[in-house]
Amino acid sequence: MALEGRLIDRRFRRHWKSYLFQCSLCMLALLAILLVVDVVLRAAIVVAIASTAFIVFVLPHRQAANPRRVVGGHCVAVLVGSVFSLLYLFPGWGDVATTSRVARDLVAVVTVGISILIMVVTDTEHPPAAGTALGLVVMEWTPSAVVFVLAGALTLSAIHWWLRPYLKNLL
Repeated sequence: MALEGRLIDRRFRRHWKSYLFQCSLCMLALLAILLVVDVVLRAAIVVAIASTAFIVFVLPHRQAANPRRVVGGHCVAVLVGSVFSLLYLFPGWGDVATTSRVARDLVAVVTVGISILIMVVTDTEHPPAAGTALGLVVMEWTPSAVVFVLAGALTLSAIHWWLRPYLKNLL
């Protein structure tokens, strides 16, 4: 096949059932998470959970798919993002941060940087969690956003733990 190896993964022909099964599981898990929460939150947070789903179902045997990293990474991001969101409540700073794009961007990059540092130090590295930290600090913090992230991470980790013996790395 001329496209095989250039446009189509060479392993697809041999493992096409796994590809379809795992991608379908990914879609079903995301659908369940979105239906239970019944709200599409900010784009960065939804993208972070969707990226986590990609890792869990496409790369199930990689470190980033490990439940410790999925749940731990998102927990670190929620904690750091929540703490930095509190800065907007301080008199004076909140006004500066909401009216100055530079101040808001500075808070965002420091939030992401500290989240990454804590994830690395605690061995809970999960790249999509950086999006969680960013989403919590650039938009208005809400309890529903925190619940969405934590419920999503826990749900994906539970599905991963239960189905891991049947999943293959697709990359």
